[in-house]
Amino acid sequence: MKNMKTNKKISCLASIAMAAGLLVSGSASAAVISLVNGDFETGTLGGWATVGSVFATPSTSVTTYNSTVWTIGAAGITMAQLNSNGADISAIETALGLASGSLNAFNTNSDGGSLTNGAAIYQSFSGNSGDSVGAAWDYVARDYIPFNDPSFAIIINPDGSAAINVLASIHGLGIAVGTSGHSGWQTFSHTLTQTGNHKIAFVTTNDKDTALDSALFIDNMAGTCSPTCPPPVNPVPVPEPASLALLGIGLAGFAVMRRRKQVF
Repeated sequence: MKNMKTNKKISCLASIAMAAGLLVSGSASAAVISLVNGDFETGTLGGWATVGSVFATPSTSVTTYNSTVWTIGAAGITMAQLNSNGADISAIETALGLASGSLNAFNTNSDGGSLTNGAAIYQSFSGNSGDSVGAAWDYVARDYIPFNDPSFAIIINPDGSAAINVLASIHGLGIAVGTSGHSGWQTFSHTLTQTGNHKIAFVTTNDKDTALDSALFIDNMAGTCSPTCPPPVNPVPVPEPASLALLGIGLAGFAVMRRRKQVF
């Protein structure tokens, strides 16, 4: 009986060690992707490709159609700003490798409409399944209902498939900011489902017309805004430290051993 108990304890410990090894291996393989010039502190758009009106800017103000003024500040000195003009939607979709109509499919507007033009910034990167990538963003609507003017975050996978996310709009999907509204700084995060070369893109658009452009700001972390700035949501995930994972496994293992000891 004593040998049976000893063998069971050894087997239990081996299982715990194996599980710990697997978790450490999984944790070690997951990474948060660091984008080239993701904070734009070079004062340029180096490392990024653009379509339409995109530029690096320090803190700046956006005035809407009814003279509402939103002041947006970078996390450091500089951030990227996209104004939804300068390129047809078809040109943006072509640059990103999207099928025609892909973006308009997410232009949920109860008043009807169709995307006309916009601007995009994008970058290619290499990553593994399980890695995460993201950025901070802030959206300002210069326009009003019934226009929608959605903005997007897009991941193009190695196999060419795309994950299209609506960040904000005036009264559609994403954060609906309303007439002359402002999202405040938020964060976009995506966990990769494939291994290989990916592309991350941010796009802002006009709906129904080509006037009163939406503005989208991109930085590596939340900046400031005035007169109001909602707190960031959906933070970019950080892989769980191996030490915490092992602690959890260890406690679970000791609980199992204690229950088995009571049984025998």
